Amino acid sequence: MTPFLTLYTPTYRRPQQLAACLASVSAQTARADIEHLIIADHVGRGIEGMYAQVPEYTEAVHGHYVHILADDDVLASTTVVEEVREFAKAHHHPALILVTATKAGQDWPAGPAWPPCMGPIEPGCAITRADIWRRYARAGAYGTRYEGDFDFLMALHNGGIVPAICPIRFLYGAVSRGRPEGVPA
Repeated sequence: MTPFLTLYTPTYRRPQQLAACLASVSAQTARADIEHLIIADHVGRGIEGMYAQVPEYTEAVHGHYVHILADDDVLASTTVVEEVREFAKAHHHPALILVTATKAGQDWPAGPAWPPCMGPIEPGCAITRADIWRRYARAGAYGTRYEGDFDFLMALHNGGIVPAICPIRFLYGAVSRGRPEGVPA
């Protein structure tokens, strides 16, 4: 059976945060509908290298939808994947779903959700249908900078992709800007 959602989690030197992330995924009521890929950065490429590396993993993704869940983020409740799955079904499986998120105590989107604008949108709000995700990821839409996930959203917008806005709070997270645990911000 094809999973509904692939959670793609890049990680680098944040074992405690990764453990919390994994626990939030394991606690999902729709656990059977989730594929969770953990992409370890053993050589220290960092955030920029992580986005450049995304195209290498497109064939490893099997879900109908893809979400990049950072290792310092946790799913907001035990039912969020189930709720998003039902939202996708009710809205005829849109190419892009924008959910809400809370990071560092701030709610996102912090302004109009679309078109994407640096600052008001948190790229962790994006859940992309796998066919669209693969097409744009393979084309290098993530770029090679820290804001590679924002570059991906801009590529979707420039490609005419219109999101379905979903009011579900999907995740809570930190804004660690890619720093390993124990490194001050």
